[in-house]
Amino acid sequence: MKKNLLCFVLAFLSFSSFAQKIPFDIKKSSVFKDEYKHSSIALVEDDGKGGVVVVRSYVGGAFSTGLGYYFEHYDASLKLIKEFEYELKYSKAVRQSSVLGVIMDGENVNIIDFMYEKDQKAYICSSMSANINDFNFKKNELFRVNSDEIKQFAFLGFGVFDRDSGSRMIVNEDRTAFAVTVDIKDRNVETHRMFVFDQSLRKNIDHTFKRDIKDRKFVYENIDVSKDGKTIYVLGKVYTDEQKKKKEGGKYQYELTSITGENVKTQVFDSNEHFAASLKTIVLDNRLICLGFYSDRKDTRFKGICYYELNPTGLEVKKVKFNPFTEQFMIDKYGTDKDKELKNLFFRKIITTANGDIIFNAEEFYITSYYYASPYGGGTSQMIYHYDDIVSARINSNGEIVWARNINKRQKTGEDESYISYTSTAVGNDAYFFINTGEKVKKLSNDRIQFGQTGIKRSNLNIIKISENGDFDYQEILDDKENEVPFMVSNGALSGNSTFFIGRKGTKKQLLKVSL
Repeated sequence: MKKNLLCFVLAFLSFSSFAQKIPFDIKKSSVFKDEYKHSSIALVEDDGKGGVVVVRSYVGGAFSTGLGYYFEHYDASLKLIKEFEYELKYSKAVRQSSVLGVIMDGENVNIIDFMYEKDQKAYICSSMSANINDFNFKKNELFRVNSDEIKQFAFLGFGVFDRDSGSRMIVNEDRTAFAVTVDIKDRNVETHRMFVFDQSLRKNIDHTFKRDIKDRKFVYENIDVSKDGKTIYVLGKVYTDEQKKKKEGGKYQYELTSITGENVKTQVFDSNEHFAASLKTIVLDNRLICLGFYSDRKDTRFKGICYYELNPTGLEVKKVKFNPFTEQFMIDKYGTDKDKELKNLFFRKIITTANGDIIFNAEEFYITSYYYASPYGGGTSQMIYHYDDIVSARINSNGEIVWARNINKRQKTGEDESYISYTSTAVGNDAYFFINTGEKVKKLSNDRIQFGQTGIKRSNLNIIKISENGDFDYQEILDDKENEVPFMVSNGALSGNSTFFIGRKGTKKQLLKVSL
C-alpha cells in the first residue's frame, strides 16, 4: 500500500507542471503552391546571415510525372529570397537510378546520385553540384562499380545503413562527411564496397569490407562516420556456430569494425545472459558508444537499456552497463500495473546534450493487416501502420540512466504517415518532441496523459519538453483552426535551435520554423 502511494505521489509531482509556458518562437512562410503535390524536406542549412536554404525533394503522381528538387533561400523572417527547381533527367542509356542524398559545403549543394549505365556496364555514383547563388549544376563522377560485381540493385534511400542489398548513403551527425555503401555479389562471404567522402567531395576511404560468413548470417545494425570523415564504424550482428551453443542470452554476437584509409580493426562482444535485440552506434568526439534495448526473456520484450563504451581507436571495451527501466518510467507507461514489458521498439533518433549526455529515443511501431470481404466474392486487404508510445532515456557519461520517460501516444494510418509520429531535438540539456494530435490530450489514470489520433483534416501541433532532471511538460503551440495547412510533424528538419516543417493541404504548402 505504501509503495503504491509513493508511486502516485511521484507521478503527481512529475506531471503537475503540465501545460505551463514553454518558450518558443514561430515563423511561417507565405502559403504557396507547387506543380507537384508530394514533397518533403531533404535538407535545411543556415546561410550564415540569419536565413536558411531549404532543399525539398518532390515526386509527381499519375497526372504530373516528374522527379527532382526545389531549392529555396529564405531570410530570417522566412521571406523567400530565391528559388530554383532542378528536375532529374537521365539519358536513354540509364536503366536504373536513384538519388541517395543531399549534402552542402558552404554555399555549394551536392546531390549524390547512383545509376546503372547500360552502355558502360557499370553502376556509377556521381555528384550534381552547384552554388546556391546561380544553381549552375555540373556533374562529377565519384566512383563506379562494374555491373557483374553487383549482387542486386535495390536503392534503399537516405540516412540509415543498408541492411542487405543495394546502395545507401550515410551522413554523419555534423554533416561534415558521408559514406556510400554498395553490396557486392558473393554468396559465401558478406561483402560491401565502402566509400567515404568529406562534404567537399574529397574521397578519404575506398574499402572492400568482407566477413567470412554467409550473407544471411551477418545483419548490418548500423554504420557511422567520424566527424573528420577519416573513419567509419560498421556494427554487425553475427550468427556464428559457436554462438548457437549458448545456453542463455542471444544466439549471436556483435562485431564492431573501424575502417580508416590505412587500418581495419574489429572488436567482438555479446550481451551474455541478456538479449540485446539491436544496437545503435554513436560516435562522439572522444567516445564510441553502442546503445540498445535488452530483455531477459525474448527479443521483443524489453526490460531496459544496455550501454557499451569502446575506445574509438583500439576498440577495447571500456564499460558495459545494463540499466533496468526506472520506476518513473514504469509509472509513465503502465500506472501502477508493473506486470508488463515493452515490445516493438524502433530507434528514432539519438541526441547529444550540451554536457555530453545522450538522449536515446525510440517509438513503438508495428503493422497490422485487415481483410475486407466483398458480398459479391473476393475482397481487399489493408495494412495499418501503428505509431504508439515514445520512449526517451537520458544516459550520462558513465553509461547510467539519469531519467527514462514514456510519452503515451496512440496513432495509426493506412496512408501518409507524415502527419503522425514525431520529430525530436535537444536545446542545451533539455529534450523536445513535436507531436500532432487531432483531439484533446487524453487524461489517463495515475496523473498520466495520452496523445491521440491525428490526420490531414485535423492536426494540432504540440511541443513536449523533458528537462535536464526529467521533469515533463507539454503545450499546444498551433491549433489547426489557425492554419491553412497541417504540418508534417514526422519530417522535421533541424538547423541550430530551430526545427522546420513543411505543411500541405491539397496543392497548398507552407514552411514553418519553430525556434526554442
